[in-house]
Amino acid sequence: MAVITIDREEFTSRCEGVYERNRTILEKRHRGKIVALHEDGIAGIGNTTDEAYAEAVKKYPKRIMYFRRIGKFAVADFVL
Repeated sequence: MAVITIDREEFTSRCEGVYERNRTILEKRHRGKIVALHEDGIAGIGNTTDEAYAEAVKKYPKRIMYFRRIGKFAVADFVL
C-alpha cells in the first residue's frame, strides 16, 4: 500500500477555499449538515460524516477528504 503524504495546512487551506467559493449556496441549502471537500470541489453532503463520505467516495475514490460542518461553527476532520 502506498503512503500518502500531504501538507495538512495547505490541503486544509485549499479545501476551505472550495467551501468559501460555495458558502452562500451551502449555508442556504445545507446548514448544519456535513460537507466532504476535496481540493477539486465538493465531494459529498450528508447529515453525518458517514453519509457525506459514502457520497464522496463515489465521486473521488481513493482521495483524501476534508470534512466540515456547514455553517458558522464548523468542526473539521480528515479521512484518507
